[in-house]
Amino acid sequence: MKRFSTLALIGFAMLFTLFGCRQDHGGDTDTDLVFVNDSNAVIAAVTAEFLDQSGGAQNADGSPLKRGETFSLQAGTYPVTLTVYDAPFDGSEQRELARFTVEKAPPEGQQWYVTARDGAEGLTLTADTQ
Repeated sequence: MKRFSTLALIGFAMLFTLFGCRQDHGGDTDTDLVFVNDSNAVIAAVTAEFLDQSGGAQNADGSPLKRGETFSLQAGTYPVTLTVYDAPFDGSEQRELARFTVEKAPPEGQQWYVTARDGAEGLTLTADTQ
């Protein structure tokens, strides 16, 4: 019984520790755009084309984003067009999954969260500051 109690206590401590872990994008002043995968789609790369710069993100190993994972993208001059691809930029053929344009910068002190969701006609992208 004592062993079970100890294991249960360790399990609860790990659960609360893991529950508290998340990516915090609020303190990064160069990042005001976060891409969130809330879909079952194979999303391997995201590009962001601002008026003054272009950039993108993909996992270092080329693996797709899992549901709930994010990419933070460096801020530029708005509007910005995000394009989502099914393969990384490693020379393999890519297919565009979705495209979305955010017309203006987020309100002071906030970030845009562009979220990919499964829709009736494929992948849909929406933007919100929450």
